[in-house]
Amino acid sequence: MMNVQTFEYPVFFRLLYRYGNIPVTFLLSLYLIPSVINLDKNLIYILPVIGILILIYFINKRYLFLYQVVPYKITADEEKLTCGSFFLSNKETIIYYTDIENLSGGIFSGKLKGLMKVYDGKSKICIGFFDKIKNVKSLQTLILSKVNSEVYNRVVESVGLRKKNK
Repeated sequence: MMNVQTFEYPVFFRLLYRYGNIPVTFLLSLYLIPSVINLDKNLIYILPVIGILILIYFINKRYLFLYQVVPYKITADEEKLTCGSFFLSNKETIIYYTDIENLSGGIFSGKLKGLMKVYDGKSKICIGFFDKIKNVKSLQTLILSKVNSEVYNRVVESVGLRKKNK
């Protein structure tokens, strides 16, 4: 009997992770307009212009990365993770537990929050998920229980070292 579990984000976090950069970019652009207008009065206004442009760049660069690696639906069975509902894409990514080469970020790196990444060494694919996905502890436990012992030991050692250093 196959035990299949599906993990999805609540609506609020799905919207945040998909479209959160749009209002932030809009608000930063509103601050950018007066700074650009005042450039002719004093050259010191170039600093806020540069700062705002840098913020807009890095926020949108981060979101482009998230669009590529964060599936909004993960289905797990006994041998693989099936990831789908990527932003503006119909692609479906399959990662077999035996092919997982590395786990990093979030709880896999000894942190309570953050993007957790799963690296498939065979297909050279990386997917990520946040701790806000529904039933995240079950997903983390499932992944850790199914990966090979080398990856598991590396994650446990990493978490253990972080706790000792604090």
